Amino acid sequence: MSSVLNSFVTTVTVVQIGVGIPLNTFILIFSCKNLKNGLSVSPTDLIYAVKELVNIFLQLVLTAENLLILLWPHLFLIRELHLTMTFLMLSPIYYSYWLTGWLCAHYCLSISNFTHKLLVGFKRFLSSFLPQLLLLSAIISFVSSALTPWEIHMESQEHPSTNSSQVKLSVSAVFLMPTACRLVATLLGSCLPFIFSLVFIGVTTSSLIRHMKRMKQNFSGNKGPNLQVYINTTRTMILFLTLSVISYIIGLYFITTISSYEMMIMSLLSIMSFPLFEAAIIIQAVPKLRKMVVGKVCAGTRCGTETENRT
Repeated sequence: MSSVLNSFVTTVTVVQIGVGIPLNTFILIFSCKNLKNGLSVSPTDLIYAVKELVNIFLQLVLTAENLLILLWPHLFLIRELHLTMTFLMLSPIYYSYWLTGWLCAHYCLSISNFTHKLLVGFKRFLSSFLPQLLLLSAIISFVSSALTPWEIHMESQEHPSTNSSQVKLSVSAVFLMPTACRLVATLLGSCLPFIFSLVFIGVTTSSLIRHMKRMKQNFSGNKGPNLQVYINTTRTMILFLTLSVISYIIGLYFITTISSYEMMIMSLLSIMSFPLFEAAIIIQAVPKLRKMVVGKVCAGTRCGTETENRT
């Protein structure tokens, strides 16, 4: 690997760790404080807290993979080690997809003005059994990620470079698992939560359109959620789903079409940025949290300026 690429990977990794983990930790602390101070468990804060734990774990795993590839690339060709790291990466990614699905469901049922019996019943069910559903989703993610890595068999090939004293090493992945098992893992780990999220985004969007029509006809009055609440919530749901789909596509490419260490590292760096983006989406979605983050940043900037002036 070239020294330029090595420096680039190191810089990007340090920046993502230095920004992503503090932001996710700040949101985690914020959500845990709300859960502790509240009279009842807030579904939003509970999902946020679990999501941030998953994001922190994912960033640590991806950082370890990057270090492994940079420092000891030949070790990554050991199938058992590769399977373990892939499993540790897929588990939080699949679980994050499910958390996004439950978050979209909660958002939708909290603000939509539909009175269909199915939606009302599901709202009661979700508010009563959300912790159990999050645990079940974790088990499903574990099973899905346990199935997927066993399809992969790592192969390496050595190619002589222009310099006769150097050898270029490439890697490839060969699928060994039956198609049926692969489809089950994909369905449980990603397709179902994506469909779940998409359905509730559709319901929320439909409710938003109905709300706007009523406002134009002056029939809504002051009833129902504010229009801006609808718009912000719908935008947040779409951002979460879009981010999940992009991470799935990159992850799929990472698993199936790796042809070199350079491509492997670039894929890992891309996936590693998603916890940071998720933290940014949550911060923009919660005004109180956004003000706290801005206040912390401004306070840190003022503190740094005062220190420089003193010196």
